[in-house]
Amino acid sequence: MEEIQEQELVQEPSEDLLDNSSAKNEEGQATNDAPSSELILGKFKSVEDLTKAYQELEKYQGIQSQELGELRQNAAAVNAIKGIWEKQDNLIKASKELEKVAAKYNTPQYFQDPSFREMYKQAYLALGKNLDADKFINLLEGYVSSRIFAHDKMKSANFETQRVVNSMTFEKNNTNSLEPPKKRLDEMTPKEVDELLERLI
Repeated sequence: MEEIQEQELVQEPSEDLLDNSSAKNEEGQATNDAPSSELILGKFKSVEDLTKAYQELEKYQGIQSQELGELRQNAAAVNAIKGIWEKQDNLIKASKELEKVAAKYNTPQYFQDPSFREMYKQAYLALGKNLDADKFINLLEGYVSSRIFAHDKMKSANFETQRVVNSMTFEKNNTNSLEPPKKRLDEMTPKEVDELLERLI
């Protein structure tokens, strides 16, 4: 009995070893099976699923890029239309302002003169709605008046200069000519001396 018990005791560890080895095999299989049961990146069951998801993501990104491009084109078109409307609005305002100014200064007929129209146009292009038409026309009138005054003064000075030059010019047949006498004073008669003195004085 004791021998049998000893054999059973001897056999028991061997059974335990067998059980442990089977457990190890099960654990080994569990560890080998573990990668298949765990998720890739916490979401995908297999590499095929990951590849498929990546392809879908690329496709979605391409659609988004196309939509973004279309949105940018639409925004550019809207901005262009907005700019055209603003320009048209500015042109309408400028036309109304010009009509008011033209009506106010139509009596002197400033805008009938092409030169004035061109000057006013350039001033308006430079200053826009900040152009004060009254001030512009007053300054222009002052400038024109000063130019006319300067021209008249120059013309008067030239005339006076010419008159002085003409008074200092002696012609050969003029009685005031300073032609030297042909005779000496002692050879002249009293009448010839008197004529010479009249010419010199």
